[in-house]
Amino acid sequence: MTVKKTYEESITLIIERISHQMPYDLVEQFREFSQLTKADIHPIQGNSAGIVSAIDGSNAIIAESGSFALAAIRAGHTDFFLEERHARAITPITVVSVGPEEESEDFKVLMSDCFGRFPETGLVNNDAERVSAILRDTLEYWIALTQAKTLPEGSLLLLDGALRVTDQNHDSVLQEIIRTSQDRGVLLAAITKRTKATWGGGHPLLPSVAGFVRNAGITGPWWMRIDEHLLDSAVYKRGRQGDLYVASVHPTKHFPLKLELPKGTDKQTVEMIMSSIVACSDDGRIPGYPYPLLDAHRTVVIDQTLTEQIRQDMMRGFSSQGMNREIFDLLFGDIHDDFKRY
Repeated sequence: MTVKKTYEESITLIIERISHQMPYDLVEQFREFSQLTKADIHPIQGNSAGIVSAIDGSNAIIAESGSFALAAIRAGHTDFFLEERHARAITPITVVSVGPEEESEDFKVLMSDCFGRFPETGLVNNDAERVSAILRDTLEYWIALTQAKTLPEGSLLLLDGALRVTDQNHDSVLQEIIRTSQDRGVLLAAITKRTKATWGGGHPLLPSVAGFVRNAGITGPWWMRIDEHLLDSAVYKRGRQGDLYVASVHPTKHFPLKLELPKGTDKQTVEMIMSSIVACSDDGRIPGYPYPLLDAHRTVVIDQTLTEQIRQDMMRGFSSQGMNREIFDLLFGDIHDDFKRY
């Protein structure tokens, strides 16, 4: 697109690009490309695993200046037993800074506090959102490892996201979470509602699999293993410690999810995990999504109201140090805030 194009032309161009990603014969192309058959679609019977522990975290940028930013992070877990919440724990909200140092000092502190060791490589303060997300991940992995060590055998441990780290310092931690879970007989799965995974040069994976299953005449809960060689992106594959699955876990709601289970998980264990997920995915608010993960998200989310409260607390802290509102605005003010009033 060039600046000479009209608004209407830009819309047409975008629609053409989407049409290329979602051709009319998408499902048939996927069938031929993947060589999958109806035998690769596995039905699921729901059966509770006992305790289901879901882990999630949240991060939010509180304020930004030209040289550094402040962010809030926290994480927590909620445990369900027989469809009722049986335990819940959450870390305190922690305010961290991204900059002005070249590397994050807060990352070193968190890694030491959570895992008793400093990171092998520093976390560069080059992007506030990315850095705050990695700091949040640190808390999530700490809680996940704690749960893997304490949950009874046969429990299901659900992570929000993937069995792949963003920062290499977390790689050994994720390996320990997987190893501990397997050694103690704790079922482990990472789940996400959306995925960047594509095949055949940019075709989205989830709609392709969902259409393939629909054409095969399969209804109700099902799962399918997706071999890594079918995926496009080398970035998507790099550092992954899990095998990829697509599943629909509600009897009537056709809502495919991307799941990752530890690499090499045997079929019997896969069946147990899928069965346990189905048993906790019948909540009427979001049918087809595990309600323990929904509860974990609602527990930890740092929304706009909480973000504003933290900003106000920061301002009060400035005042207690003899710095007035004008100094805060000089550091973190944004003229766009003024624009919103008009």
